Amino acid sequence: MARIRAHRNNRYATTFNKSLVALTILSALHGANAQEQDDQEKAASNEEEVVEKIEVKGIRGNLLNAQNLKRYSDTVVDAITADDIGTLPDRSVLEAIQRLPGVSIERFAGPDDPDHFSVEGSGAIIRGMTQTRSEFNGRDSFTANSGRGLSFQDVSPELMGGVDIYKNQTADMIEGGIGGTVSLRTRKPFDSEGRVIAFGGDYSYGDVAEKGSPTFSGLYSDRIDLAEKGEIGFLVNYANSQLYGESHGIQSDAYVQTYARDIAGAEAFTGADNNGTVWMPNASNLLKKFDDRKREGFASTLQWENEDETLLATMQYIRSDASLSWHEQAVKYQGGYYNLDNRRTRALEGTEFEFDDDGLFGSGTMVQGVDGWRAADGNNDRVIRSWESGGRPQFGYPYQFDSRVKQTDTLVEDLSFNLEWMATDALELEADVQYIKAKTRDDDVVLHTAAFAGQTYDVTGSTPTMTLIEPYFGYRDANPDVYAEGNYPGFTGDPAGDSNYFQDPTSYFLRSAMDHWERSEGDSFATRLDATYHLDSDGIFTSVQSGVRYAKREQTVRSTSYNWGALGPEFSSAAPAGWLDTIPVDASNFELVDWSDFHGGGIADIPGNQTIHATEAYVRSIIAGARPYMTGGGTWEPYPDRPGVDDKYGIFTPGEVNLTTEENKAIYLRVNFEGTGDLRYSGNIGLRYVQLDRQADGAVTFPDLVPDFMPPEALQGAPLTAEIVTNWLNEQINAGNYADLEEALEAEENRWIGDQRNYLSNAERNFGNDAEERLSAETDFDMLLPSFNLKIEVADDLITRFAFSKAVALPDMSDIRNRAT
Repeated sequence: MARIRAHRNNRYATTFNKSLVALTILSALHGANAQEQDDQEKAASNEEEVVEKIEVKGIRGNLLNAQNLKRYSDTVVDAITADDIGTLPDRSVLEAIQRLPGVSIERFAGPDDPDHFSVEGSGAIIRGMTQTRSEFNGRDSFTANSGRGLSFQDVSPELMGGVDIYKNQTADMIEGGIGGTVSLRTRKPFDSEGRVIAFGGDYSYGDVAEKGSPTFSGLYSDRIDLAEKGEIGFLVNYANSQLYGESHGIQSDAYVQTYARDIAGAEAFTGADNNGTVWMPNASNLLKKFDDRKREGFASTLQWENEDETLLATMQYIRSDASLSWHEQAVKYQGGYYNLDNRRTRALEGTEFEFDDDGLFGSGTMVQGVDGWRAADGNNDRVIRSWESGGRPQFGYPYQFDSRVKQTDTLVEDLSFNLEWMATDALELEADVQYIKAKTRDDDVVLHTAAFAGQTYDVTGSTPTMTLIEPYFGYRDANPDVYAEGNYPGFTGDPAGDSNYFQDPTSYFLRSAMDHWERSEGDSFATRLDATYHLDSDGIFTSVQSGVRYAKREQTVRSTSYNWGALGPEFSSAAPAGWLDTIPVDASNFELVDWSDFHGGGIADIPGNQTIHATEAYVRSIIAGARPYMTGGGTWEPYPDRPGVDDKYGIFTPGEVNLTTEENKAIYLRVNFEGTGDLRYSGNIGLRYVQLDRQADGAVTFPDLVPDFMPPEALQGAPLTAEIVTNWLNEQINAGNYADLEEALEAEENRWIGDQRNYLSNAERNFGNDAEERLSAETDFDMLLPSFNLKIEVADDLITRFAFSKAVALPDMSDIRNRAT
């Protein structure tokens, strides 16, 4: 037979104060004593007594429990509870807590990444502040990345017994949350009266992704009465879920200030001095992202309590294994960014831009109005010069067509042991030990195809709209004879002309690639000892709490920067662009991406509705070790291909590996008080002292000023000058090695001429030798954190609170890495 536990140290225990309700209850108890004998006789005469029990469960029951938690808490708290498996009302912890007042969540992948939506949110914001702390069952928890807290999207909500949001501090709480603390509570066997067996499942379908996925979970919990040896309880909880999502985004390129005098439609803003300005973007971008989130959670708990309920031991193991894989396809402007007086973007000839009364761009067709799109060396021979036959004074900008794959895997394991001892009727002792181990793996690679295009962009409606236009803006189709000769694959002899420009492989070149990698791990050991002494006095002070805590955390962050490099760019003087129909890459590595359903239609207008991108499989093959084709103008060196990388992963140089060790020592004192007069009140006042010692190991990385292309041996040893290079070129032409200056400059063996690092002084190049030097730094600091919390019961159904505390938010691990470049 299971026993109902009622510890006096239950933080949320309901207490009765002197009120009309309390007095009524006391009167009823007094009357019960007088009738006790009669009741016993009646009970003996009845062989069986039927008791009807009404129990509120599900979401409504959870709301009632959460209300009690909020009412009887020691500080300002909002809570969500889930006594029954699967009754948290949302599919993620973050989506659940955003229902609470003062709590919002980050909808993007991160606060510094507005380009990508998150399938389930990425962080909690409490009272407008992102400096929040996360914990499991009152203990620290973290994900092993450049941050400090837990990635909530990696936690299965089915494992949770509830989530508490603390909006102020008490002295016994672990420091770290200025905005607040998000405390995740898992279930324990002694939370239930007896055996519990539960299974749950659901099926989620994404109407945009047009894919569905299941979620299932199970729980087994039981309590066994050991008679004089006490009671034991155990719980096992497992959850497995997968979620598909698709997000569409249209974004303005950066709005920049430019003189109005050169902009058609901006005449009203030129000003008396002809120096008036307007604000406008160069273009807009389209993004589609496909998410595949998998999450597996496991929690187990073993509890034991002695017969007289003075000793309670709890051991817990929590494991969260999550992965998020996403594939992004995007259309992005790549025409460059310009200063106030050298802007290239112009309105299409015969049109003008629309601005609002403040000079902000509203709509218009954007083109490039100068020759910047045309390399002077002739390598981009599929893009005609403005001065050639059929040349145009306006042309489209380069646009890149992304195919990006990001695979993130996280693992968090949490093992803890807690012992509560009621040493005397007045003294409670509690000891706690915890060990956390966390790992993170992140692979991120993107390939960019590219083509030239213009666009019409309109932000005046409720949702921006964009129309992509082939770069000749119909001129080539209207004058085909002008282009009868020359190297114009995909147009010359093609009856479709430019109507299929964005579906024609000859319009595209393989422009560039980018990679980023992370392999991080961390572990933490923490222990604490707390004591509570209950005061038997008629004063306002009810108890005194004190405790000490020690924690040591080691975290190794191996993380590269984002490494962009050219593959076959249009701007190289060393080789022609890597046109898709000329490079030795199988056509199956590229695909047509359909934009007709973007935002449900009516937002993106692309002739033919399709653009050409690298396939997801092609990008994943590069993550696995394959390498894309590069022309003579290619410069991309994937991080794993660099010399001097680590032996364990073969990716990171010493300067990209940072070890941070933190030791945290804390002691606190807290005094609780209450008054039961006409105005009932309760609260606490406390002081927490924290000492933090930190050691950060890293490296200083000197700049890479070593030339990629060395000059002939006769010119080495001293910095190059224009005079030295000119004399050398003239000598080569006079010797008959080159027909003229243009041939000499375009020769692949003379790429050293365009390498600006050859013109640096010897001192500058000796400093910028791309070397790395290991560093180690130690810091320590301490702080006093006072806190005060007051609750006043104005009426039986009305409570007001006042809270004050000094809090601290520790910087992310990425901000304290010992690294300099």
